[in-house]
Amino acid sequence: MSKKNLNVGDKAPDFELLDTNQEVHRLSTNKEGLTILAFFPAAGSPVCTVEMCNFRDTLSSLKKDNVNIFGISVDTPFANKVFAEHHNLNFPVLSDYDKKVIEQYHVVMPSLGKLKDFKVAKRSIFIVDNNNLDIKYRWVTDNPLIEPNYEEIKAIIS
Repeated sequence: MSKKNLNVGDKAPDFELLDTNQEVHRLSTNKEGLTILAFFPAAGSPVCTVEMCNFRDTLSSLKKDNVNIFGISVDTPFANKVFAEHHNLNFPVLSDYDKKVIEQYHVVMPSLGKLKDFKVAKRSIFIVDNNNLDIKYRWVTDNPLIEPNYEEIKAIIS
């Protein structure tokens, strides 16, 4: 597999992932507006909780602008369900349990803290134009303690 990063202007790889109720979601299902793909390392971890709650709290204004959000982690649908319900997340939290999507998007973190060789998603944001699956925005960090720039994200989608 190529190690070339996806960049703004590239086509976003389509995917099928299960949500917390084990229902299938595809990126290509949405035909209008934008989709924010918010990859996060671990459901229930402190920074991931803050980040997903920030998206939850801004979603009502985003929905008016035809913006969808998918939270994506390598956690199981069951772990994601506990996380999503505990924090009243109002968008799909998807499970990339086989780690194929984080590889397609080149956002694999090879270890998480002291969990060596435990591959998880790097905290990253992709904003995709649903009309043609073009990537409009890309942000990836190697440091799982850093949150995305929410104001920058709002500026892209407005």
